[in-house]
Amino acid sequence: MTIPASAPPPPRRVLLIKPSALGDVVTAMPVLRGLRRTFPEAHLAWLVATPFAPLIAHDGDLDEVILFDRRRLGRAWRSPAAGRALGDLLRGLRAGRFDWAIDLQGLLRSALFAAATRARVRAGFADARECAATFYTHRIAAVAAHTVDRNIELARAMGIDARPSDMTLQVAPAASEFAERLLRREGLRRGGFLACVPPTRWKTKQYPERYWRKVVADLAGRTRVVLLGAAGDRALCERIAASGPSGVVNLAGQTGVGEMAAVIAAAAGVVCCDSAAKFIANAVGTDVVVLVGPTRLERTGPYPTGTALLADVPCRGCLKRRCRHVTCMQSIRPSEVVCEATKMLAGQEA
Repeated sequence: MTIPASAPPPPRRVLLIKPSALGDVVTAMPVLRGLRRTFPEAHLAWLVATPFAPLIAHDGDLDEVILFDRRRLGRAWRSPAAGRALGDLLRGLRAGRFDWAIDLQGLLRSALFAAATRARVRAGFADARECAATFYTHRIAAVAAHTVDRNIELARAMGIDARPSDMTLQVAPAASEFAERLLRREGLRRGGFLACVPPTRWKTKQYPERYWRKVVADLAGRTRVVLLGAAGDRALCERIAASGPSGVVNLAGQTGVGEMAAVIAAAAGVVCCDSAAKFIANAVGTDVVVLVGPTRLERTGPYPTGTALLADVPCRGCLKRRCRHVTCMQSIRPSEVVCEATKMLAGQEA
């Protein structure tokens, strides 16, 4: 590609700062891929929150993973041990001798990490929150709406050949082996089941449990269904699984993020609310049906492909985490979800 005249000199060592959340880590993959393509000899490191490291630590385009233990370091102001650990992290960032630090998180904390590197080039979004942009040497005014396109726009402004097709995940070998053992244990075949992911972090994004029960029961009468979620979601998924045939497999709490990606990669399709599962599906090449209510399709919808079922209410896209009536997700009928999921399944079997 043609590097913009304003782009800084090519780096030897680059730190990518995108600690969390899970879906946001996936949407940053085009920047990593673009960096490797543009600077094949550079040392590429990623500062990532500890729980999400298994998703990228094995990636062939990455040379180093720097762990950010948010839970522990968040106590630095009141715990001497945590304070020492934070100091060690900051000193390690300085010792990394990075030429570039690219902050895709856009918060004060992540900008301070960039500043700690003392890299001559510290890039981030001009509209970063919490005055984070004051710590950047290169402030990129992105105009794209979607979070993936914004990351690509920032990268390209830095002379990085990032592309939409770069949003890909490499499934860890150990996670792939987990998925293969699961398939054998449950009598499943690759591409022969649907993965449903009921949980989501916002209450306003949650599809009603009674609706999930109807969806899973109907789909389980057509194909095998695997439920995915964290340990805290196990009871919810058990209740949903109980509404369908005995063949529904509840894996909630039994997979880390790497294993979750491997199961999704083996599925015929994914049905989920607006959660990280949609981006993981996109990144491993699995089709997805996403249920969208308070969030905005143009900003965080499936990328680059996928089916979105939109809430039929005037206030859709409000971005509220709390709501008095929470009617948007209830407006998406289970029959619609089953219909789109069945189309997805038929497309895999064609």
